[in-house]
Amino acid sequence: MPLTVSEVETLFHVVRDLKKKGVTIIYISHRLEELFEIADRVTVMRDGAYVGTERIEDIDRKRLIAMMAGRELKESYPARKVEVGEEVLRVEHLSGNGDRDISFTLHRGEILGFAGLVGAGRTELMRVIYGADSLESGKIFIHGKEVRIRSCSDAIQNGIGYIPEDRKAHGVFLPMTIKWNTVINNLKTFSNGLFVDTKKENRAAKEYQEKFRIKTPSLEQQVKNLSGGNQQKVVLAKTLAANSEIVIFDEPTRGIDVGAKQEIYKLMNELVEGGKSILMVSSDMPELLGMSDRVVVIYEGEKTGEVAKAEFDQNYILDLASGGKENGTD
Repeated sequence: MPLTVSEVETLFHVVRDLKKKGVTIIYISHRLEELFEIADRVTVMRDGAYVGTERIEDIDRKRLIAMMAGRELKESYPARKVEVGEEVLRVEHLSGNGDRDISFTLHRGEILGFAGLVGAGRTELMRVIYGADSLESGKIFIHGKEVRIRSCSDAIQNGIGYIPEDRKAHGVFLPMTIKWNTVINNLKTFSNGLFVDTKKENRAAKEYQEKFRIKTPSLEQQVKNLSGGNQQKVVLAKTLAANSEIVIFDEPTRGIDVGAKQEIYKLMNELVEGGKSILMVSSDMPELLGMSDRVVVIYEGEKTGEVAKAEFDQNYILDLASGGKENGTD
């Protein structure tokens, strides 16, 4: 849990007291304002490598952010040909699960990215929208109509699907088969009264296996035996088989290889070109900027900005994600 303002002041008092007594302090934080208040020198690490060390009096916020961002966006992302359409989702002043007063809209054929540092509240926001955690206040509208989402079942019935960050723990049933996972969220469609229509199940599972190019010798293969990229595709099949119109991707390519990433990107493009809409949480800045049409930035449970594609700038977004204010800070 993040510290309150008074708790941070108490912590800083302790740190300064220890410093006066000759104790050396290593202070690790992604909150830039804390570094400028408490540090004498700052060291930047990026992608597991040392970038540099500067005296705090010799560096400003913009230069520090530039050191943190560092690389140019060299990755290539598949082109997408789709016109963004009408509003499909509107969130107004949503609070819950640690987030406060967040509003945004999502349109047909759009990928709306969500940026923020680890623990900013992006996943927490998605879990509230999906009904996995409670909505404390605010409203959710789908196609202009207010909906009540109190559970994951409510979200599924309203056409919202969720591909979680931890697919093994929350996205698939690893000991079960590809076919079983594909149909489990929409059993009514594959049933005749009390009995499951196995032929219909098989057809649907085969359709999604071919559509998402899931590499497997059989639909009866246990999901635990698939590669990370193919497991992610099974989660996607499970979500789309439930007739999801709005798909939440939480860290869509974490833990999968470069080749599988390109396949996931192509599938995401195919979804929006087919009329679906996507909410995407990503901590990978090139991925976020390469795949999103707009980016909403979250910092400590609050929305600090919203950036259109024509205005994408990784340093600016990182500034907002570190507590900077919209339209620039010093």
